[in-house]
Amino acid sequence: MRNPLLAIAASAVFAFSVVQAEEAPGQWYVSPMISAIWADSSRFVDDGFGAQAALGHAFENWNLELSGFYYDLGGANDSTIWGVGLDAVHVWYRERRVSPFGLVGYGYTEDNQSLYSDTKNDYANAGLGLLIDLSQKRNVALRAEMRYRLDFQGPTQNDWVGNIGLQIPFGGSKEVVAMENPDSDGDGVTNEFDKCPGTPAGVKVDSRGCPLDTDGDSVPDYRDKCPGTPAGTMVDDSGCPVERDTDGDGVLNWDDECPDTPPGVRVDSKGCEIKKVTSLEGVAFATNSDELTPASKGVLDKTAAELARYPDMKVEVAGHTSSTGPAEYNQVLSERRAQSVADYLIARGLNADRFSVRGYGESEPVADNGTAQGRALNRRVELRILN
Repeated sequence: MRNPLLAIAASAVFAFSVVQAEEAPGQWYVSPMISAIWADSSRFVDDGFGAQAALGHAFENWNLELSGFYYDLGGANDSTIWGVGLDAVHVWYRERRVSPFGLVGYGYTEDNQSLYSDTKNDYANAGLGLLIDLSQKRNVALRAEMRYRLDFQGPTQNDWVGNIGLQIPFGGSKEVVAMENPDSDGDGVTNEFDKCPGTPAGVKVDSRGCPLDTDGDSVPDYRDKCPGTPAGTMVDDSGCPVERDTDGDGVLNWDDECPDTPPGVRVDSKGCEIKKVTSLEGVAFATNSDELTPASKGVLDKTAAELARYPDMKVEVAGHTSSTGPAEYNQVLSERRAQSVADYLIARGLNADRFSVRGYGESEPVADNGTAQGRALNRRVELRILN
């Protein structure tokens, strides 16, 4: 009997994994479980493990189950115990996610022993347990129980058995299931757990039954005409940014990193005041050359857009080098690099009359020329606001 019963317990999960939910009145269900047994000391065996499987039918407040079990007990009187029985199970609060139950039953068992003759006798058992739905759609329930069993052989033997497994319903009337698990708006979340009833048909919802809001702007995806709005952005009823510029600097609030700029102050693309001297970080050149690197052009494109906002602003483009090499050479190189930057900005549509160009060579270091890091900082181009 060992292999058949273990096979039932191991395969029942797969056999019924595609069926419905915790059972409703009128449905059948299967319960594959693993078992632990604390055996009566008069058996002269160790405590052991086994499996139990039940096939049941649900009524209003009661279930009727046919079950089979198998236990393997080691020790001095190495034994295997199997049996079949019929149990009546009373379920409380079946409509809730957690449902306690009690059971009583009677059946037949065989005890195959190594020291004594095999015994065949009747048994009775009683127990308490819990059914816990494992999803809001009640697709399957966790079943846990403790049973006290009496074997009526010679002197009565008393065993404790703990079972844990699954309870999976199948068959029955779909109308009955729908009544037990109503989902009025058809979003796949039953009314009991639906925090947003009345969701329009076809709308994607989360586990609470509420429409998805991917960008977190409080406008659900199905109504959001501007998906991907940055966090904290004020939006209208369509989920699109409200074009507000509180400090009037020409930079809308969601892009403004300096939202309290005083009136009349010139600002960059981030809404922050343009400094009198700004080092163009990221602008670099080929070694010993005035040729801009490809990455530098992206920085200068952004700079050109900022300068275009203030057509009357006069700017000096100032080139600087480190102290590596002759001072005369560095002076000429700094002028050529400053001119390359000015030429690029002019090519982006800015008026040439706005710019003056000057090379400072190695005369104005901002870091120690004795270190590689310092020399890298000294090789720079600055924009100096003249008016």
